[in-house]
Amino acid sequence: MGLPHAAWAADYRCAEVDLVAHVETDGAVSIVDQRIFEFEGSERETLKWLYEGFPDDSSLTVERVRMAPVDADGALTEEWIDLPETTFQLAWRDGGGPEGDAWAYDRFQHRLYAFVENLPGRVVFEVAYRVEGAVVAYDDAADFQWLYVPRDYAVALDNVTAEVVLPVGADDTVRPGDNVYAWGHGPADGSVDIALDGSVTFTDPEVQPSLFAEARVLFPVEWLGNLSDEARLANQGNPQYYWTPNYEAEWVDRDAYRSIIRLRLVIGLLAVAALVLVGALVVYARWGRERPPAFTDDYWDGLPDERLAPAVMGRLWRWNHESPDDMVATVLDMVRRGALTVRRDDDGRPRALVLLPDLTVTAAGPAAGPAAPAADAAAAGDAASAGDTAAADADDAAAAEGAAARSDAESALDGATLRLLRTLAEGAEEVSVEQLAAFARANPAEFLRAEQAWQLSLTALVEPYGFFDGGSRRAQRVVLVSAALLAVLGVAAVFTLGWLPGALVLAAAAATAVLGNYTMRRSVEGNDIVAHAKALRNWLRDGGVRDEPYRPELVIYAYLFGVPEYAEETGATVTGQPVAAGAIIPVTPAAVLGYLAPRLSRALGDALRAAHHRAEVS
Repeated sequence: MGLPHAAWAADYRCAEVDLVAHVETDGAVSIVDQRIFEFEGSERETLKWLYEGFPDDSSLTVERVRMAPVDADGALTEEWIDLPETTFQLAWRDGGGPEGDAWAYDRFQHRLYAFVENLPGRVVFEVAYRVEGAVVAYDDAADFQWLYVPRDYAVALDNVTAEVVLPVGADDTVRPGDNVYAWGHGPADGSVDIALDGSVTFTDPEVQPSLFAEARVLFPVEWLGNLSDEARLANQGNPQYYWTPNYEAEWVDRDAYRSIIRLRLVIGLLAVAALVLVGALVVYARWGRERPPAFTDDYWDGLPDERLAPAVMGRLWRWNHESPDDMVATVLDMVRRGALTVRRDDDGRPRALVLLPDLTVTAAGPAAGPAAPAADAAAAGDAASAGDTAAADADDAAAAEGAAARSDAESALDGATLRLLRTLAEGAEEVSVEQLAAFARANPAEFLRAEQAWQLSLTALVEPYGFFDGGSRRAQRVVLVSAALLAVLGVAAVFTLGWLPGALVLAAAAATAVLGNYTMRRSVEGNDIVAHAKALRNWLRDGGVRDEPYRPELVIYAYLFGVPEYAEETGATVTGQPVAAGAIIPVTPAAVLGYLAPRLSRALGDALRAAHHRAEVS
């Protein structure tokens, strides 16, 4: 039998349960139910008992409910306090109760309620009740079935003891397995003991709220000397001493068989989880460790790779994961290159991005894709240098070479960015950062489609570089799919095999997923570029950038690599700078980018959150 996790739905626990059922000679049963509860400072509590499972024609009468404080050993520390009875109100099923302490019995749901205020920390409740017609008489035997712990209690019941006292005939004796049989149904660790004095004891260390505990006792019908003729004749023709033990034996066999099957399933599932985890470890050992880069310096003051647009570098930096940071970096880079212009207010603050229909990318040089050979790139750089003035030096040639290698990528990404911004502008010639969230709230589906189209354009630019090892990417997909399947099996195991094997499988699935997340590695070239990027990040972070405020491209990389100090310092110089009419870019390009970076980032993040929220609600 599975052991689901306990559902502690109340601020108390039931530390001990002692029940004694006296079977009387007329077929009735008188039961005394004592339970010790431990509370945690509750001023008012509603306790519930379930009394069900008796024959349909039986009747239950609650005789008394009382309580008393007890010490750690269960001994009374004060006198018993009798709770008064009150009429049950249907509204109390959903909460509430009488004004004072009282108990009430819901006869329709067989549920007893006790409403008590100012409870001590440890208290025993005693319920005495009588069930008429609780024992069923047959030709040769009497059958008493007692569901002493029904399902669906608010808390688990610990240390449960249920004793059945039989009315042994004066001239008869108890012969276990001959004239007295007893079976317990419920938790696997429960036990049954038949004593020669006619008492049968059932014990359960713990009964979870989702489980039950039931007793069944078969004894000679002759011991019911005062049974009514109607009750004696109701089930004539049904001998039980033969059929009931056989039925219970088959039930026990079936339960044992189910336990064996469950154990095999648990072992098999844990073995599968272990194999998947070991496989993930092997995959990680094979592909998860990065190759050592050729560049090992801690600091670098140049760009990681002249060929790469900042958004492509962002994807390489975060393992090809999509991020709105790449979109912000692209807008900043377009402003830096003049592919976008900025309108500012009278105080010199950039207010909006201007989207003129004749804007073109300013990067010069012939087309060269990301996979273009180095010789073609050099030829393109030589052609660009030949068209320049005679005063162009070797640095100009190197810059032209880098521009040529990036021109196609920049043009494609610039076009996608302009399409996105024009969508947000809704036909206007400019778009402000404040319009982003407003458009997303008004048109969430359209905004998300435009944003996803932009990310797809960036993905198309990143893929040809081959920055991520193909074998590790395939291995990562296998590991992550295995982790997902293992998680599904773990959730199913929680409900079918118990919380412990389910939790172990889920833990293995989580560990497999973590290993899968770190399985993919970069290519040799990509890892070397990232090494340069980390060195640049260190240089930016440790203050070297402050010595060169005239390099606006560093603002973009500082933003991508999570070093906002430079952007904050240069952007602060924009505030309060009055400018003459017609000026486009105030102060310095670096200052404009430093001012725009955090504002664009917040606006775009707010826009995406608003769009996702509106899309989910609609």
